[in-house]
Amino acid sequence: MVLVLAGMLGAARAEDERFDANELAADAPHYFVLRATDARTAHMTGDVRVSETSLDFTNGSRMDTQLVNTDLEDGLVYRVLDDENPPMPSGRPLCPAPLHPLYLVFDTTAPQDQSDTYHMTLYCGSRPLDFALVDPARRAAVLVYRRTTDTNWAHSSDEGGYVRGEVEAHCRLAHPSGVPGEQACIQREEDAYRQILQLKASPDALKRCGSYVTARATHAQGDDVSFSNILHCLGLRDSRAVFDYCATRITGQKRANDTTFWDAQPEQAKGISLCFNALAATQARN
Repeated sequence: MVLVLAGMLGAARAEDERFDANELAADAPHYFVLRATDARTAHMTGDVRVSETSLDFTNGSRMDTQLVNTDLEDGLVYRVLDDENPPMPSGRPLCPAPLHPLYLVFDTTAPQDQSDTYHMTLYCGSRPLDFALVDPARRAAVLVYRRTTDTNWAHSSDEGGYVRGEVEAHCRLAHPSGVPGEQACIQREEDAYRQILQLKASPDALKRCGSYVTARATHAQGDDVSFSNILHCLGLRDSRAVFDYCATRITGQKRANDTTFWDAQPEQAKGISLCFNALAATQARN
Protein backbone atom coordinates (compact mmCIF):
# COMPACT_ATOMS: atom_id res chain seq x y z
CA MET A 1 0.00 0.00 0.00
CA VAL A 2 1.59 3.18 -1.02
CA LEU A 3 0.47 6.15 -2.88
CA VAL A 4 2.49 9.03 -2.49
CA LEU A 5 5.00 9.90 -5.02
CA ALA A 6 5.79 13.05 -6.74
CA GLY A 7 9.48 13.80 -6.65
CA MET A 8 11.17 16.49 -4.79
CA LEU A 9 9.68 19.93 -5.35
CA GLY A 10 11.90 22.95 -5.82
CA ALA A 11 13.78 23.44 -2.59
CA ALA A 12 13.21 19.91 -1.38
CA ARG A 13 16.37 17.93 -0.78
CA ALA A 14 17.19 14.59 -2.35
CA GLU A 15 15.22 11.66 -0.95
CA ASP A 16 18.40 9.75 -0.16
CA GLU A 17 20.19 12.64 1.56
CA ARG A 18 20.84 12.23 5.25
CA PHE A 19 19.78 14.94 7.67
CA ASP A 20 22.18 15.13 10.58
CA ALA A 21 21.28 16.56 13.96
CA ASN A 22 22.80 20.00 13.37
CA GLU A 23 21.04 20.44 10.06
CA LEU A 24 17.78 19.28 11.53
CA ALA A 25 18.02 21.79 14.34
CA ALA A 26 19.19 24.72 12.27
CA ASP A 27 17.30 24.26 9.03
CA ALA A 28 14.23 22.03 8.91
CA PRO A 29 14.25 19.96 5.72
CA HIS A 30 11.39 20.23 3.27
CA TYR A 31 10.34 16.85 4.55
CA PHE A 32 11.77 13.69 6.00
CA VAL A 33 10.35 10.24 6.61
CA LEU A 34 10.53 8.43 9.93
CA ARG A 35 9.94 4.71 10.32
CA ALA A 36 8.74 3.29 13.63
CA THR A 37 11.46 1.23 15.30
CA ASP A 38 9.61 -0.44 18.17
CA ALA A 39 6.24 -2.09 18.77
CA ARG A 40 4.78 0.80 20.76
CA THR A 41 5.64 3.39 18.12
CA ALA A 42 4.41 1.15 15.32
CA HIS A 43 1.12 0.69 17.15
CA MET A 44 0.59 4.34 18.08
CA THR A 45 1.56 6.12 14.85
CA GLY A 46 3.24 3.80 12.38
CA ASP A 47 5.56 5.53 9.91
CA VAL A 48 5.41 9.33 9.84
CA ARG A 49 6.22 11.85 7.14
CA VAL A 50 7.31 15.16 8.66
CA SER A 51 7.34 18.41 6.72
CA GLU A 52 7.67 22.00 7.84
CA THR A 53 3.89 22.38 8.07
CA SER A 54 2.39 18.98 8.83
CA LEU A 55 2.72 15.37 9.87
CA ASP A 56 1.21 12.77 7.55
CA PHE A 57 0.38 9.25 8.66
CA THR A 58 0.05 6.04 6.68
CA ASN A 59 -3.76 5.95 6.91
CA GLY A 60 -4.04 9.37 5.26
CA SER A 61 -4.54 11.32 8.50
CA ARG A 62 -2.74 14.63 8.84
CA MET A 63 -1.90 17.02 11.64
CA ASP A 64 -1.13 20.58 10.65
CA THR A 65 1.80 21.93 12.61
CA GLN A 66 3.91 25.03 13.10
CA LEU A 67 7.58 25.13 13.98
CA VAL A 68 8.28 26.77 17.33
CA ASN A 69 11.43 28.80 17.90
CA THR A 70 13.12 27.41 21.00
CA ASP A 71 16.56 26.98 22.52
CA LEU A 72 16.34 23.23 22.08
CA GLU A 73 19.56 21.83 20.62
CA ASP A 74 19.59 18.99 18.10
CA GLY A 75 15.88 18.98 17.53
CA LEU A 76 12.64 20.58 16.40
CA VAL A 77 9.50 21.57 18.27
CA TYR A 78 6.16 21.49 16.49
CA ARG A 79 2.96 23.08 17.79
CA VAL A 80 -0.12 21.13 16.68
CA LEU A 81 -2.66 23.54 15.21
CA ASP A 82 -6.44 23.73 15.57
CA ASP A 83 -6.67 21.17 18.39
CA GLU A 84 -6.26 18.42 15.80
CA ASN A 85 -6.35 14.85 17.09
CA PRO A 86 -7.06 12.67 14.03
CA PRO A 87 -7.26 8.87 14.13
CA MET A 88 -3.96 7.08 13.81
CA PRO A 89 -3.47 3.91 11.71
CA SER A 90 -4.49 1.97 14.84
CA GLY A 91 -7.89 3.65 14.67
CA ARG A 92 -7.30 5.56 17.90
CA PRO A 93 -6.37 9.23 18.30
CA LEU A 94 -2.88 10.16 19.43
CA CYS A 95 -4.22 11.65 22.69
CA PRO A 96 -7.26 10.33 24.58
CA ALA A 97 -10.28 12.65 24.55
CA PRO A 98 -10.85 15.28 25.78
CA LEU A 99 -7.11 15.90 25.39
CA HIS A 100 -5.40 16.65 22.09
CA PRO A 101 -1.75 16.96 20.99
CA LEU A 102 -0.19 20.28 21.98
CA TYR A 103 3.47 19.80 21.03
CA LEU A 104 5.62 17.24 19.26
CA VAL A 105 9.32 17.45 20.03
CA PHE A 106 11.75 15.68 17.73
CA ASP A 107 15.34 15.24 18.84
CA THR A 108 18.34 13.24 17.71
CA THR A 109 20.24 12.88 20.95
CA ALA A 110 21.46 9.38 20.15
CA PRO A 111 24.88 7.68 19.99
CA GLN A 112 26.98 8.49 16.95
CA ASP A 113 26.29 5.12 15.36
CA GLN A 114 22.55 5.81 15.69
CA SER A 115 22.52 9.36 14.35
CA ASP A 116 19.56 8.56 12.12
CA THR A 117 17.43 7.76 15.19
CA TYR A 118 14.77 10.30 16.17
CA HIS A 119 12.78 10.50 19.40
CA MET A 120 9.37 12.18 19.31
CA THR A 121 8.09 13.38 22.66
CA LEU A 122 4.33 13.90 22.72
CA TYR A 123 2.63 16.44 24.99
CA CYS A 124 -1.15 16.36 25.28
CA GLY A 125 -3.45 18.95 26.82
CA SER A 126 -6.93 20.43 26.73
CA ARG A 127 -6.04 24.10 26.25
CA PRO A 128 -3.29 26.17 24.58
CA LEU A 129 -0.03 26.46 26.49
CA ASP A 130 3.21 28.27 25.74
CA PHE A 131 5.99 25.76 25.15
CA ALA A 132 8.18 27.44 27.76
CA LEU A 133 5.59 26.45 30.35
CA VAL A 134 5.43 22.80 29.35
CA ASP A 135 6.58 20.47 32.11
CA PRO A 136 8.86 17.79 30.59
CA ALA A 137 7.61 15.37 33.24
CA ARG A 138 4.09 15.66 31.80
CA ARG A 139 5.01 14.05 28.50
CA ALA A 140 2.41 11.58 27.23
CA ALA A 141 4.80 9.36 25.30
CA VAL A 142 8.26 9.12 23.79
CA LEU A 143 8.21 7.37 20.43
CA VAL A 144 11.27 6.21 18.52
CA TYR A 145 11.83 6.35 14.76
CA ARG A 146 14.61 5.95 12.26
CA ARG A 147 14.96 8.11 9.20
CA THR A 148 14.88 5.92 6.14
CA THR A 149 14.97 6.08 2.37
CA ASP A 150 13.27 2.69 2.09
CA THR A 151 9.86 4.22 2.31
CA ASN A 152 6.41 4.33 0.78
CA TRP A 153 6.14 8.10 1.10
CA ALA A 154 6.81 11.25 -0.84
CA HIS A 155 4.83 14.46 -1.24
CA SER A 156 1.37 14.95 0.19
CA SER A 157 -1.70 15.99 -1.76
CA ASP A 158 -1.30 19.74 -1.42
CA GLU A 159 2.24 19.45 -2.78
CA GLY A 160 1.10 17.89 -6.05
CA GLY A 161 1.68 14.29 -5.09
CA TYR A 162 -0.19 11.52 -3.32
CA VAL A 163 -0.99 10.26 0.13
CA ARG A 164 -0.33 6.69 1.13
CA GLY A 165 -3.62 4.81 1.41
CA GLU A 166 -5.03 6.08 -1.86
CA VAL A 167 -3.57 3.06 -3.61
CA GLU A 168 -5.97 1.03 -1.50
CA ALA A 169 -8.84 3.17 -2.76
CA HIS A 170 -7.61 2.64 -6.30
CA CYS A 171 -7.42 -1.12 -5.84
CA ARG A 172 -10.78 -1.32 -4.06
CA LEU A 173 -12.35 0.62 -6.92
CA ALA A 174 -10.90 -1.80 -9.46
CA HIS A 175 -11.72 -4.83 -7.30
CA PRO A 176 -14.87 -4.17 -5.24
CA SER A 177 -16.09 -6.59 -2.60
CA GLY A 178 -16.49 -10.05 -4.07
CA VAL A 179 -14.20 -9.36 -7.02
CA PRO A 180 -10.80 -11.04 -6.52
CA GLY A 181 -7.51 -9.32 -7.20
CA GLU A 182 -7.27 -6.50 -4.65
CA GLN A 183 -4.13 -7.86 -2.98
CA ALA A 184 -2.51 -8.56 -6.36
CA CYS A 185 -3.33 -4.98 -7.34
CA ILE A 186 -1.70 -3.62 -4.17
CA GLN A 187 1.39 -5.74 -4.78
CA ARG A 188 1.58 -4.50 -8.37
CA GLU A 189 1.32 -0.90 -7.19
CA GLU A 190 4.06 -1.41 -4.60
CA ASP A 191 6.36 -2.93 -7.22
CA ALA A 192 5.69 -0.03 -9.58
CA TYR A 193 6.40 2.46 -6.79
CA ARG A 194 9.80 0.89 -6.09
CA GLN A 195 10.67 1.04 -9.79
CA ILE A 196 9.69 4.70 -9.93
CA LEU A 197 11.97 5.47 -6.99
CA GLN A 198 14.83 3.77 -8.81
CA LEU A 199 14.20 5.90 -11.90
CA LYS A 200 14.70 9.10 -9.87
CA ALA A 201 12.32 10.92 -12.18
CA SER A 202 12.18 14.69 -11.96
CA PRO A 203 9.37 16.42 -10.03
CA ASP A 204 8.00 17.90 -13.26
CA ALA A 205 7.84 14.50 -14.94
CA LEU A 206 6.04 12.94 -11.99
CA LYS A 207 3.54 15.77 -11.73
CA ARG A 208 2.93 15.76 -15.47
CA CYS A 209 2.36 12.01 -15.53
CA GLY A 210 -0.02 12.35 -12.58
CA SER A 211 -2.13 14.64 -14.74
CA TYR A 212 -1.84 12.49 -17.84
CA VAL A 213 -2.91 9.23 -16.19
CA THR A 214 -6.00 10.92 -14.69
CA ALA A 215 -6.65 13.67 -17.27
CA ARG A 216 -6.96 16.06 -14.34
CA ALA A 217 -4.74 18.91 -13.24
CA THR A 218 -5.72 18.26 -9.61
CA HIS A 219 -5.18 14.56 -9.35
CA ALA A 220 -3.92 13.87 -5.83
CA GLN A 221 -7.27 12.89 -4.40
CA GLY A 222 -8.41 10.76 -7.32
CA ASP A 223 -9.11 7.06 -7.05
CA ASP A 224 -7.80 6.66 -10.62
CA VAL A 225 -4.21 7.39 -9.61
CA SER A 226 -2.04 4.33 -10.10
CA PHE A 227 1.70 3.90 -9.73
CA SER A 228 1.62 1.31 -12.51
CA ASN A 229 0.07 3.89 -14.83
CA ILE A 230 2.58 6.53 -13.79
CA LEU A 231 5.43 4.09 -14.41
CA HIS A 232 4.10 3.39 -17.91
CA CYS A 233 3.76 7.13 -18.52
CA LEU A 234 7.37 7.73 -17.50
CA GLY A 235 8.44 5.12 -20.03
CA LEU A 236 6.81 6.87 -22.99
CA ARG A 237 9.07 8.62 -25.46
CA ASP A 238 6.51 11.44 -25.88
CA SER A 239 3.80 11.23 -23.21
CA ARG A 240 2.35 14.59 -24.24
CA ALA A 241 1.75 13.42 -27.80
CA VAL A 242 0.00 10.28 -26.57
CA PHE A 243 -2.16 12.29 -24.19
CA ASP A 244 -3.09 14.84 -26.85
CA TYR A 245 -4.03 12.00 -29.23
CA CYS A 246 -6.38 10.55 -26.60
CA ALA A 247 -7.80 13.96 -25.70
CA THR A 248 -8.59 14.67 -29.34
CA ARG A 249 -10.03 11.21 -29.88
CA ILE A 250 -12.35 11.41 -26.86
CA THR A 251 -13.40 15.08 -27.02
CA GLY A 252 -13.18 15.67 -30.76
CA GLN A 253 -11.03 18.76 -30.36
CA LYS A 254 -7.40 19.60 -29.67
CA ARG A 255 -6.27 20.86 -26.30
CA ALA A 256 -5.74 24.59 -26.12
CA ASN A 257 -2.44 24.12 -24.27
CA ASP A 258 -0.59 21.74 -21.98
CA THR A 259 -2.33 23.13 -18.89
CA THR A 260 -5.80 22.15 -20.14
CA PHE A 261 -7.33 19.16 -18.36
CA TRP A 262 -10.79 17.89 -17.54
CA ASP A 263 -11.23 18.27 -13.76
CA ALA A 264 -14.73 19.69 -14.24
CA GLN A 265 -15.77 16.98 -16.73
CA PRO A 266 -15.21 13.63 -14.99
CA GLU A 267 -16.73 11.49 -17.73
CA GLN A 268 -14.43 12.94 -20.37
CA ALA A 269 -11.49 12.70 -17.97
CA LYS A 270 -12.24 9.03 -17.41
CA GLY A 271 -12.38 8.31 -21.14
CA ILE A 272 -9.15 10.17 -21.85
CA SER A 273 -7.33 8.51 -18.98
CA LEU A 274 -8.49 5.03 -20.05
CA CYS A 275 -7.20 5.70 -23.57
CA PHE A 276 -3.89 7.10 -22.37
CA ASN A 277 -3.23 4.36 -19.83
CA ALA A 278 -4.08 1.61 -22.30
CA LEU A 279 -1.71 2.99 -24.93
CA ALA A 280 1.05 3.58 -22.37
CA ALA A 281 0.67 0.04 -21.02
CA THR A 282 0.77 -1.42 -24.53
CA GLN A 283 3.98 0.46 -25.35
CA ALA A 284 5.46 -0.70 -22.03
CA ARG A 285 4.72 -4.33 -22.89
CA ASN A 286 6.25 -3.88 -26.33
